[in-house]
Amino acid sequence: MWCLLACLLCLSSCDKVEEGDRLVVVKETPTEPDTPVNPNPGEPDDYFAETPRHVLIEDFTGQDCINCPFATDLISQLQAFYGHDLIVPVGIHCGPLGIQQSKDPQGLATPLGDEYYKHWNIEMQPMGVINRSDGVLSTDFWNAKTGFELFEDNERTKPRIAPLNIWLNTTLDGQDTTIEVTLAARQAVSGKLQLWLTEDGIIAKQKMPDGSENPLYVHNHVLRAAVNGDWGEDVKVGKQEKLKVSFKCHLDSRWKPENMSVVAFVYDTNGVVQAGSRKLIIDD
Repeated sequence: MWCLLACLLCLSSCDKVEEGDRLVVVKETPTEPDTPVNPNPGEPDDYFAETPRHVLIEDFTGQDCINCPFATDLISQLQAFYGHDLIVPVGIHCGPLGIQQSKDPQGLATPLGDEYYKHWNIEMQPMGVINRSDGVLSTDFWNAKTGFELFEDNERTKPRIAPLNIWLNTTLDGQDTTIEVTLAARQAVSGKLQLWLTEDGIIAKQKMPDGSENPLYVHNHVLRAAVNGDWGEDVKVGKQEKLKVSFKCHLDSRWKPENMSVVAFVYDTNGVVQAGSRKLIIDD
């Protein structure tokens, strides 16, 4: 059985733990984390178990985009088909079809989203970047690209194995959260670690394909903030080594912690090495 491991308003309050206290390379046999992404971690060796590659879908969307609900539905279909844990979607509200909260209390677009929009040279919405390889893709190519990222064969019977496993643990005290990330490398990895906060279940207006406006549309996996910088930070993990990183963050009072998740991924010049997500609050 596969072992499953996996906003500018917040950036001023999401802080890394002091350098000397947070980066630890561990070579000896570790103890199990309190709450790994995998709900059934098993023995400590599971840190380095063969794990299917996950797929990060960066969905460039907007509340004034009439075709964007189609992309949202497509993501739900991909999750249902391939598995919710293997597909890691992030809704990046941005661009001319996004609504900034500074202009409308219901707005979900952020300066952070606009930075990514400009970086990827998005010219229309919805568009997606899947595992940060092959550039910007229209929804017509999402299924094929997702299948390619997940499987080594055209018959989709041989899953791609990730060279890196991501384990997440979070603790929440009111609006303050501590995020602990453990990277366990089956092969040597050098790249950048990116942490984002996303929120589900946001009820806000959305233009629909028929031209109407739905004031009660439910927005999920909405990008809220980057925890460790807009483009993450450098990480390097040797083969069969672990790297532990901790961050502290104060959540905006308008966000609902019970609906929020941490998205973590490591990427390099070739794309996303591995991605994962974890709810801030895990139900008992």
